[in-house]
Amino acid sequence: MFARIAQVTAKPGQASNISQAARERLVPMLKQQAGFVDVVILNSESDPNEFVTITLYKSKEDAEKALQQGQQLRESLRPLLQGEPVFRTFNVETSTVHNLGITKAATSS
Repeated sequence: MFARIAQVTAKPGQASNISQAARERLVPMLKQQAGFVDVVILNSESDPNEFVTITLYKSKEDAEKALQQGQQLRESLRPLLQGEPVFRTFNVETSTVHNLGITKAATSS
C-alpha cells in the first residue's frame, strides 16, 4: 500500500470553504479512482487554516495516476490557498485501515 500526504494552508477566512470542497468534491472524486483505499482529512487544532490529507492507495502507480487526475480540482482550489500544496509520499509499513492488516512482512512475501 502507498500513502500520499498533502499539506495545505487556507487563505485567512477560507478554511470553511476548503472543508466544504473536501467533503463535496475531493472525497467523491477519490472514491472513483482506481486503487483508492481511504482518505483522512485533518484540520489543525492550533491553526484552523492548516490542513493535512492522508490518502491511501493500493499501489504507487495508483497514487501517481490519482495525482494527475486531481489536477483540475487542485487548480479550482488554488484561489483558496495560501502558497502551494506540499506533497510527500510513503510506503505503508503497517495499517489497520479496513482491517487490511498490512505489515511490511506480509507485503514482502
